[in-house]
Amino acid sequence: MVRAVQPPYPPRRPPGRRKSASDAPGGLVQSGIDIAPRGDPSNTWQIVCLVEIANFSALRRKFGRVGADSLALDLERRIAAVLPDSSTMIVSRTSIEVSLERASFAALGVAVDVLRGVAEIPLDLDGEAHALQIEIGGAAAPLATIETVRLIEEAEGALEDARSTHQPVLRDLSVCTPTFDRQTLTREMPAAIANGEMFLQYQPKVHVREQRISSAEALVRWQHPNRGLILPGDFITVAEQAQQISALTLWTLDEVIRDQKVLAADGHDLTIFINISGQLLSDKHFVEAACAKTHNCGAKIGFEITETAVIRDPE
Repeated sequence: MVRAVQPPYPPRRPPGRRKSASDAPGGLVQSGIDIAPRGDPSNTWQIVCLVEIANFSALRRKFGRVGADSLALDLERRIAAVLPDSSTMIVSRTSIEVSLERASFAALGVAVDVLRGVAEIPLDLDGEAHALQIEIGGAAAPLATIETVRLIEEAEGALEDARSTHQPVLRDLSVCTPTFDRQTLTREMPAAIANGEMFLQYQPKVHVREQRISSAEALVRWQHPNRGLILPGDFITVAEQAQQISALTLWTLDEVIRDQKVLAADGHDLTIFINISGQLLSDKHFVEAACAKTHNCGAKIGFEITETAVIRDPE
């Protein structure tokens, strides 16, 4: 049996269910992090931290598969206890997403210290203590200025960096990084598509109960020859406003059809989903072109409306 050497925690929640303030267990003292006044977006920071169990494989060898599969639940339960006003979600067997609203970027550093403290509490396996090693990547921005999708992507990038440095990596999205001139990006985008600067990464979607990858989502990236990697948050909006989102999406569709066939031939016949901008749904020419490409293409393709499109126009 695996258990943490510490006082009892609230009951476990099913994987994927977000923990919110209404779930906070009674009697717990909240961590000393400045809380933003509710209802004031201009004075509120949205924070997303991704916490990954770095030594999962080693613990699985110690605990066995059943014990290892409970580690993410145990870690989420610990986090919920020390950050009772947070929203937590298990995103994989090894990772937890933690969302917070605070009054400043400095609160992200405080939250990371709290999370690291949680991991310092050893796990007890039949009387033998085992350390839980974690990597943390986080991103924060003023609530009124950030899109949730970009915030999560920045946190994912920070976690990737943390795996290399073995130190928490925190990104302040309010600080102006070398900004990309929108007119320049608009002018360069058609050539970028033609010259192969765009590429796709595939994010697997896991069926938790069956412990298998059920599908994947195609994510577009732009590897600029001079500017380096440009994330979707910097060029998707530009593409929409410049009426280039149709060309970009149709290019994505061609690539996905090809890649899906390659995967299927290799024994991985997964449906691959493509994000569709809301404005394309009413674009007759795009719909006709997309239907022509997918008709009898022999590939398993799905379409999803982007989260930002739903936020902007729920109807």
